[in-house]
Formats: sequence, structure tokens, C-alpha cells
Amino acid sequence: MSVIEDDTSTVNSSQNNLSFHLSQEDSLYAQAVAVSQLNENYDDDQVTALTHAWINERNSPELLKYKRRLVESLLDKLREKIDNVLDSTTVDAKNMFVSVVYETEVERVRYLIKSYLRARLFKIEKFALHLLRLPDYEDIMSPQEIVYARSYQELLDGSNHEAFVRLLPPSQHKQDEMSGELSMIVTPNLEAPVFCRFLKDGQRVVLSMTEMVDYEKGDIVLLRYRSVKDLLEEGTVELI
Repeated sequence: MSVIEDDTSTVNSSQNNLSFHLSQEDSLYAQAVAVSQLNENYDDDQVTALTHAWINERNSPELLKYKRRLVESLLDKLREKIDNVLDSTTVDAKNMFVSVVYETEVERVRYLIKSYLRARLFKIEKFALHLLRLPDYEDIMSPQEIVYARSYQELLDGSNHEAFVRLLPPSQHKQDEMSGELSMIVTPNLEAPVFCRFLKDGQRVVLSMTEMVDYEKGDIVLLRYRSVKDLLEEGTVELI
């Protein structure tokens, strides 16, 4: 009888262990499914688009048009993710796995947005007066960037005035004058060389008054920024 009882207890123990492992696997599977469903809230195309916009912004000599809809959409989804992180950490300890995935995704997108905005702020500080005098500056910068550019330029003018401008004759107090072809306003160098990749076939680029070249999809070349400026705005070229 003892042998039978031992065998029975062994079988029961094995069944218990098996059910324990199955329950663990089921739990992990359920969490993985939940994470995959929750990650669908993020549009990978949007993240990819903002990544390209950031790279283009970093490599272009001028400030590009602000990706308003793209950034606002990702910010809305980022807020949803943060709310989900807070919810997943207060409901159940098992949700910690989901919470970690959420936090990783939040930090990834947050870093991308911050990097894109930092690249823009660097150019806004460098070309503030030039940007504010463009006729379409409201299309290029966000309302917050416009406020920042104006405030920055006011601080810069005040600092320059206190440092040295006040010591000059009144006729030389203006900081935005032109003398012949020389200007006191800092402007982007549109003749700067840039590496670019063509995204469509049959893209014609005017290199000079007498030279035009057709490029195919996937071609990577070094060209003057002015030559590909319009193609970059159309989205048929990306900077690398």
C-alpha cells in the first residue's frame, strides 16, 4: 500500500507542478498579448516619420517646417501611455511586466521628441532675427517657438546694448543693418554640402545653369543643400 500511496503522491505532485508551469506560461502569454495590443496604440509610422524629421532637421543648414500634427499626435499618445503606466503599477503586481514595457516605450518616444525640439531650438537661437523676418515664419515655427525666438532676440539685443552698443554713436546702434552685400543678420548657408538619399526614381536635380542630373531611388550623393531643398520639402529626398 505504501508503494501505491507513494506513486499516487508523486503523480499528484507532478500534476501540480505541471499545472503551476502551465499557469505561469498562460500568465506570461496573457501579459505578452496585452502588451502587443497596448503597443498598437502607437503608430510605428509616426515614430518613423518623426525620426526622419529629426535627422533631416539635424543635417539641414536651415530651420525646416515644424511637424505640428505629427508632434501633437505623438504627445497625445505619450500622455495616454503615461496614464497606462500609472494604472498598471497600482492594480496588480503581475502588471509590473507590462509597466516596464510601457516605461521603456514612453522614454523612447520622449527622447525622440526632445531631440527633435532641441535640434530646432539650436537653429532658432542661431537665426532668431532672420526667422522672425521671414514672411512665412508662422508656418515654419510653432507658436511656442515664435514666443521663444522673440524673447531670445530681445534678451540678446539687451545684452549687446549693455555690453558695447551703448558705447557706440547713436547712428551705429542698429544691429540689423546691411552694408553692401554684408549683413549683420546671421542667415543659414544654403550652399552647405549635405548627404542625401533619394526616395523616388527619376528625381532631377539642377546642379548649375548648364548641368542637370537624374537620380534614382536609393542613390546617396553629396550635393549643395540649395539643390535639394525643394525635394526635401516634397519628401522625395531625405538627409543622412
